[in-house]
Amino acid sequence: MIEPPWKENEYGVKFCPVRVPVTSPTRYVSYQAALNLRLPGEHTGDWHKETSFFTMAGNPHTLIFAGPGGWGDSTPSLGSKGVRDMAHILAGWVIPPDCGPVWVANHYRAIADYVVLDTVDGRCLRSPRYCPVFSINQWLDTEEQIEHLVEEYLKPLGEQFTPAARAIHDEWLPTVIFS
Repeated sequence: MIEPPWKENEYGVKFCPVRVPVTSPTRYVSYQAALNLRLPGEHTGDWHKETSFFTMAGNPHTLIFAGPGGWGDSTPSLGSKGVRDMAHILAGWVIPPDCGPVWVANHYRAIADYVVLDTVDGRCLRSPRYCPVFSINQWLDTEEQIEHLVEEYLKPLGEQFTPAARAIHDEWLPTVIFS
């Protein structure tokens, strides 16, 4: 018997896995979905698999990707840094086994992708929509992780912005501290 592509919860609502786009090391899954995936031994990010990887069966959607043509693009400054194949983690519950690769941002890269959105919008300083410092401190657990984010991802990210956006980014960057 073939198992249906959806599961039903205790209230009779049917859910199915989200669709996964075709990915590459420079066109990859990011944002909330990436913040809800981790490799064994990693201790960053959220853990809300159901809300990130399942959708109501009557309203399926595709994961949002980052990179050229995506929602935001940090590849001009970061290339494929922090992007890894996570097909083996998604296999069996979101994608069929042996399907892949599925390139996904690590937590640092997903945060950097959110920062691109806020900086380009000019919201990074006053009212960040996607990546307030409060959220960063929920996604990363130690002062060392915040320092790694700033030094390895956020400082290089500034190189890709226009002078006006770079000024906003540079003014905001010192606010990213562990608390």
